[in-house]
Amino acid sequence: MERQKDMLEQAIEERGLMREWEQHWHEQHSSYSCFNQDGIVNYERWAELPSGKHILVILKETNALKGSLTDFLDNGGNDTYYHTWNNVARWVRMIMDGVYLEHIDRSTLDLSVKEIAVMNLKKYAGGTRANAREVKEVALRDLPLLKRQVQLYEPDIILTGGWRLVSDFLHDYILEETCPWYDPCKRENLESDPDLWYFWTNKVRAEKPTLVISMPHPNRAAKKWTLELQKILAREKIDLNIR
Repeated sequence: MERQKDMLEQAIEERGLMREWEQHWHEQHSSYSCFNQDGIVNYERWAELPSGKHILVILKETNALKGSLTDFLDNGGNDTYYHTWNNVARWVRMIMDGVYLEHIDRSTLDLSVKEIAVMNLKKYAGGTRANAREVKEVALRDLPLLKRQVQLYEPDIILTGGWRLVSDFLHDYILEETCPWYDPCKRENLESDPDLWYFWTNKVRAEKPTLVISMPHPNRAAKKWTLELQKILAREKIDLNIR
């Protein structure tokens, strides 16, 4: 009951944040005709997740989407949405269940995207390739709102999709983190040490640190990177059998 109450308060706060953000866009980003809401995809599933398994995925922008990203994902996406979200589903299943799935069927995909929160730095659709300078310029103008959104979800794990821009913007601007990244270029054991950048932060919530992992963009991610994610979870003693 207490968790349901918290989720209700979180949902109300998120709706208020999105209304405020959309108004801000009309004032500050009038050249963009459509605002993409995002956030917790399915509150019922989010409320049922065990402690330690709340995942926030941060990306650059949507690809030609008009309207709400969360509604799009919660209602089954479209016939081509697996191009990006299949690998997100693999990451989610690795964190939730500790397994790598070679094949992601539609039911697994639909379930997995309902178990996350997702947000974009730029809340307006771009093309197949994001303009990094444009995304950063927009995100800097929206920075106070981006800070509030990350903290609202109190995630246990943050996955940034798209190396450099998203991960660096989160570390340097949203969190203003001084803690250095784990540097895979300095790893001692090439077989067991992960080949991904990551760090722990206390800037998201006061009572418990959050693990931040820099992942590739999901529509270009090879099998290797889900297995490297598995190495981080093992190295940092994240319980993969909690369910």
